Amino acid sequence: MAKILVLDDEADLLEMMRLVLEQRAGHQVVLSAEAPDGLAKALADPPDLAIVDVMMPHMTGYEVCRRLRTNPATASIPILILTARAQPMDREAALSAGADDYMTKPVMMHDLLERVENLLARGATGGSGPLVFLSLRGGVGVTTVVVNLAALLARSQERVVALLDLCLSGHVALQLGLRPESHWAGLVANAQTNQSLDPGSIKGHLLIHSTGLRVLASPVVPPVKQRWSRQQMETLLNGLPADFSPVMVDAPSGLDEAVWVLLERAAIIGLLVTPEPAAVQTTVGTLRALSPWAEKCRVILNQVSPGALPPRKAIERALKQPLTAVIPFDPAQARAVVQHIPLVVGQPDSPLAQGVLGLAQSLGFRV
Repeated sequence: MAKILVLDDEADLLEMMRLVLEQRAGHQVVLSAEAPDGLAKALADPPDLAIVDVMMPHMTGYEVCRRLRTNPATASIPILILTARAQPMDREAALSAGADDYMTKPVMMHDLLERVENLLARGATGGSGPLVFLSLRGGVGVTTVVVNLAALLARSQERVVALLDLCLSGHVALQLGLRPESHWAGLVANAQTNQSLDPGSIKGHLLIHSTGLRVLASPVVPPVKQRWSRQQMETLLNGLPADFSPVMVDAPSGLDEAVWVLLERAAIIGLLVTPEPAAVQTTVGTLRALSPWAEKCRVILNQVSPGALPPRKAIERALKQPLTAVIPFDPAQARAVVQHIPLVVGQPDSPLAQGVLGLAQSLGFRV
């Protein structure tokens, strides 16, 4: 049984959905006819899924979606948008606001139940998409943060956490002390041959860390011929085993078609930035480029060198975006890389490990 929030200003439709979801599907249903009231209920006691109408007084369903996505407690819940409009631009507007699915009115109840069960199943196996971390500027510590976050979640979550190092020549395996004898280049070759990747094939290319973390490594030698295309990236994401939760991605530092697929499918886009002016400027430009997915973007400040940080508010003013988390400089990180033991594992009380713990909590994980 799941708890489902239904937000719609049509009283008859509210009652019909309550009857269907409670009596036919056995779910607990919370109803609201006003957007501010429904939003307050969701934030006070987060549901497992929200069904939200677009056209309501005081606040649109799109704004409800955006506010749910920006609150850590509700950032990852599945959201189904209902609207009387059926144009492609309306679907794009719903997805850009943070919705996971979209239905047009009038709603057929058997179709609604099918969509609800699919969304709940996706939520139980890691949400609506991967957590994608990237920066268009090197040297900002994307791999360090994502490795520690993935290791932390792998130790504290009941489900299986997967980390995909999709960089041309990444260092996830190095930081974890794993030998990348299997890596993504082999999967690309399989996708080119078979045009499909089944979960068994993907699992066969994964490395397993002592925390239980599953890792798709990057090749040590950058491949000349095997590169990710849009179709191959879609094939990989479609073939991921359903028991991976969450799937995290150390993404390439570019905006080609393959990365675009990652951004389209992502539940959260984590942008890493250091306090240096050049890194801040690059992140400002990146946020503009990623404006179609602005509601999914989370900016993470990572201090990779010693020294005093500029005031947090000054950085946020420059970015025109609040910071989701701040990871402090930690001199122990250099030794952790040499020892191949993430700080969240070897020194959980260290400044970096505590910063990553705060990041996990800000993203809505219970750790």
